[in-house]
Amino acid sequence: MIKKVKSFSSSPREVKVLFLKAYFLSALVRFSLVFLPFRKILAWQGQVNVESPNTIDEDSLSFRKSLQSAIRLCDKYTLWSTECYTRALTGKILLRQQGLPGTIYIGFNKKNNGSYAGHAWLRSFDRIITGGEEMNDFTVHSFYS
Repeated sequence: MIKKVKSFSSSPREVKVLFLKAYFLSALVRFSLVFLPFRKILAWQGQVNVESPNTIDEDSLSFRKSLQSAIRLCDKYTLWSTECYTRALTGKILLRQQGLPGTIYIGFNKKNNGSYAGHAWLRSFDRIITGGEEMNDFTVHSFYS
């Protein structure tokens, strides 16, 4: 626990502020995923099959890096499960609050036993914000901007 506190306290101020926002927002997103009809949550994702620009944007790079760090911290510290979809939606909402574009990708892969696994990740401009570690293992099924 002390190691986690030291890790958090050494984070830049912007990451700490975004962490607090992401922490509470991810709780709201998680609650919504459990209790609201999925069609209501779909509206949070944005337009279906529309991608945001995949260009370099130096002006927002600092914010996007901080958001990526904050969501990683959030994943470590929450008392609830923050799966890839929860993280992607949380990040998308925080990007939108800053007026920044983002695209949520939903992908699937077929396992050896014939079952399917799903994954969600979030990209803003040229940076993967969430889910980048596993995204190459999945085939994109749909995307939302």
